[in-house]
Amino acid sequence: MNTDTKYRLKSRCPRPLWKALTGIYRGFMRFGLKTEMTFAPGKMKVWCPCCGLRLENFSEWDYMALSDLYDRSLFEGTRQDVQCPYCASNPRHRILALWCEAHKDLFSSKDILYFAPERGMSRWFKKKKIRVTTADLFDPDADLKLDIQKTGLNEASYDIVICNHVLEHVGDFRKALSEIRRILRPGGFLICSFPISPDVEYVLEDPSVTTDEERLKLYGQSDHVRLFGMKADSFIEEAGFEVSVIDGKDYPDEIVPVTAPGKYDINRLFLCKVR
Repeated sequence: MNTDTKYRLKSRCPRPLWKALTGIYRGFMRFGLKTEMTFAPGKMKVWCPCCGLRLENFSEWDYMALSDLYDRSLFEGTRQDVQCPYCASNPRHRILALWCEAHKDLFSSKDILYFAPERGMSRWFKKKKIRVTTADLFDPDADLKLDIQKTGLNEASYDIVICNHVLEHVGDFRKALSEIRRILRPGGFLICSFPISPDVEYVLEDPSVTTDEERLKLYGQSDHVRLFGMKADSFIEEAGFEVSVIDGKDYPDEIVPVTAPGKYDINRLFLCKVR
């Protein structure tokens, strides 16, 4: 099924029916992949720690086909076969899953808030029986409907907040970081990531840019309102955190922890402890 057909069907299909159909499809897919793992283990070159499947290859997604959403030039020259065909994890999700696996004790008996959770990481937490409260401003499946800039939650109400590729979408990312700091308990921490351009030092943003076309041209994606740079972690420090890096280069090749699929998808996550 090509990209246009898929998105046209999704837009016309009632949400419960679409979820049911995709659930059935993924069930058949998982059965096929597990069968291949059993009978042809020598062919399995890559591994997704989010869903636990070993695969012959990861898949390409539709970035190059969605020219209204993505600047295709930013995807040229970067590896595209980086997405798990089952749980849709990208390199940063698999890096995070392996980091979490190595630090599972940190999550024990903790109150965890996850903004805009990715399917692969949601599956990892479920598989490990770690309870996570999900939050999103638009997703009806999230546990809480929250604006990350002003959550309305009590001060010091969570031990851990996870927030990946959200801060490039919000109106005021400094306000969002301050709000996350407010709802975290003493000793708590934030795990976050965002698109990072090697051509930007701190942050590129322009409030006068308001249309999808302008945002696409300036930031590389029509639903982004800024592009972070190589020293953007300094903004997290200013919000009251001690920051260390979870770097993709420290993880095994079999999870494909590369800069991809876009040139701004540098796989660097930040572990941010409340100061």
